Amino acid sequence: MLGRDNGIGADRGVVHLNVDVATLAELSNAPGELAGYGPIIADIARKVAAEQTGASWEFSVNDDDGDVIATDITRRCPTAAMKRQIEAVYPTCVAPGCRMPAYKCDLDHRRAYSRGGPTHNDNMGPLCRYHHMSKHHAPWGLERLPNGDHSCTSPLGHVYIRRRAPPV
Repeated sequence: MLGRDNGIGADRGVVHLNVDVATLAELSNAPGELAGYGPIIADIARKVAAEQTGASWEFSVNDDDGDVIATDITRRCPTAAMKRQIEAVYPTCVAPGCRMPAYKCDLDHRRAYSRGGPTHNDNMGPLCRYHHMSKHHAPWGLERLPNGDHSCTSPLGHVYIRRRAPPV
């Protein structure tokens, strides 16, 4: 496989491993399952998980009946499906007055990823490169309001509201 070092930027593979947390923590020897291969013993499941140090982790939490009760993702970048959903809800940059199409914008974490902000649709929105840099390098504040509108506060304390576009 070609790596990023060669300047080509090859796609990375995805490993689908289904294993419980107790097995990963060596509290259980329940088998895992490797997609495309089948059941694997606990030691192999732990080894596969340990070798994925640079990978993003998507996980789900199941109840005792095996029903999924929560899912999350441990990566900084949103999935393609998340990106499409955000662009559908916010078709342009969310900064007041900006009409840059969302597909040309950065997807900004409202609460910074580096400060524990999740990569989740409720914490992300499109900002054009200019407004994204202004948010991070100038004292501009941007907040999503409960109704989906955005409040933008200037360095002088002026507040501007960007209304969420109604569905077409």
